[in-house]
Amino acid sequence: MKRLAFATLAAGVLAVSTAAAAETPVQIRRVDFEGFPQLRITAIAPAGARPVLFENGRPAPFATVRQLASAEALVLAVDNSASMRGVPLQEAKRAARAFLTGEQGATATGLVAFGHESLALTRQNETKADVLRTLGQLAPDPETGTSLYDAVISSVSRLERMSTGTRILVLLTDGHDVGSKATLDRAIAAAQRASVVVYAIAAGGRADSQTLERMAGQTGGRLFDASDISQLGAIYAALGRELDRTWQISYLTRARPGDSLTFRLQAGTATAVSQLRVPGRNATSEGPLPASLTNTGATAAVLVILAALLLAAAGTAVTRQRRGTEITRLLRPHVKQRDETQAGQAQGGRLEALTTWTESALADLPGADRMTRSVERSGLKVRLGHVPYLALISAFFLGIVGTIVGAGPIAAVFLMLIGFGLPFVLFSVAAGKRKKAFDRQLPDVLATIASTLRAGHGLRIALRAVADDGSPPASEEFTRVLGEERLGRPLHEAIAAMCERIGSEDLDYVATAINVQSQAGGSLATLFDTLSETVRERQRHARKVRALTSMGRTSATILVCLPFGLATLMTLINPGYMAPFYKTSTGQFLMGFCITSMAIGGLLLRKIVNVRY
Repeated sequence: MKRLAFATLAAGVLAVSTAAAAETPVQIRRVDFEGFPQLRITAIAPAGARPVLFENGRPAPFATVRQLASAEALVLAVDNSASMRGVPLQEAKRAARAFLTGEQGATATGLVAFGHESLALTRQNETKADVLRTLGQLAPDPETGTSLYDAVISSVSRLERMSTGTRILVLLTDGHDVGSKATLDRAIAAAQRASVVVYAIAAGGRADSQTLERMAGQTGGRLFDASDISQLGAIYAALGRELDRTWQISYLTRARPGDSLTFRLQAGTATAVSQLRVPGRNATSEGPLPASLTNTGATAAVLVILAALLLAAAGTAVTRQRRGTEITRLLRPHVKQRDETQAGQAQGGRLEALTTWTESALADLPGADRMTRSVERSGLKVRLGHVPYLALISAFFLGIVGTIVGAGPIAAVFLMLIGFGLPFVLFSVAAGKRKKAFDRQLPDVLATIASTLRAGHGLRIALRAVADDGSPPASEEFTRVLGEERLGRPLHEAIAAMCERIGSEDLDYVATAINVQSQAGGSLATLFDTLSETVRERQRHARKVRALTSMGRTSATILVCLPFGLATLMTLINPGYMAPFYKTSTGQFLMGFCITSMAIGGLLLRKIVNVRY
């Protein structure tokens, strides 16, 4: 309502009477702040002259100038109530037909009739000939009532589907609104949101001229008075000339909320000047700041605060790291030693030193072992010291993307949290793929070791054969095992560490069997043959169980993804229908509740279809 009040004030400042508009060669009729920072100005210029707009003395940047006479979409809304029966309706149809077949050059046209109810008589893609045919068949409504406001809303909805460019509504009526479900304010707000310019024609002496003039003035249009029904043809001709002189100028303003703007419109030698204040927090009489501005500003503020907190935390950590303990400070002048940071600088420069310092700082945090295990299991060439910086880069990248698309502060923070956890998700996915690849290779690896042992070679030579002739990830892991063994680590500990890195249950089973055999004795070749066959049977059984539960897992996936897919499809088809679900607090609460419920349901379904083997 506040925004509507400001639109009324702006229309009152910029609009003039019908007679003055006819006499003024250049005029700024209306300024629309709905899509701020993009402004849309409706202006009048002499016929044949293309207007040029200046903002605060400078040309309007990225301006798009369109003439209403070549509008992309035009809808005729004709009153066919009982009071229009006979000559008035015949004259209205004749004048409208002449208007459409004349110089009117709209790309798409439509027809809406309103009596006791509003009816759209043409489809979205009908030609002008079809519209004229339907107009000729228009008959008076036998029931009483004039749904004027409903007709405006219906016409605006029709125009939104017809085009995304310039939209014009020509509204003809001879009476007051009787029986509409909508209100005047709602009809005007709908036209303003869709950037529809309303031209009203008051036919006869009983029309509600005051309401029609308000509706036309607040949308950038004009009221035409046709007290004499026989003059409707001349009125439509005057409307055509008005469209030839009317322009819509869209551009991106440099101003900020609360700033004063001076518009200068120049067309040929004529000039018009108007002053207005951008609606915002610093303005006195204007409505609230548009949602896109408040969302972007608040999101930017949240990002700045988070960045400041992160920098403060980093500064505190560096200060504590440099301060050290009291005994270190006392011994430093007498003992020549290099800490890990200095060693990193000597080996690889500042980045290496920063990575080394980060790893030493992470080692003191809880959960460091789990993070280290996650990085090792992924098999990616990433050091532990790189992980925090990857998480921060990902978080700020998603936060900036959210700010660019106009997401709110809560949504931007949520995107940053997702970005912060994204590297760990990637590590988990990579670790899962690597474990599956190792499990697929394990039976063949065990068979190769058994064959090498049966040929008379030792266990280390058998492992070397797998490391040299195998494929990753098995060759990489066994190469690391042999390297650790050469450096003095016992072989069974190196194999246990490999099991920890891979996280495979089959490999744990193999390591346990090898450890038992080393203590009890026996043939290693026979042991590895048995292990190879056992692991192969376990994997065959696992594949069979997975095949039997495939239908349940597919059903669970479809049930979880179906609401998201349906919401996306409905948003693409009709964004206005889904807008309350995204923009209102109630809709956001319902969305969070639905996501939480689906997450719980997905976990339950996963538990049902997860069969241990």
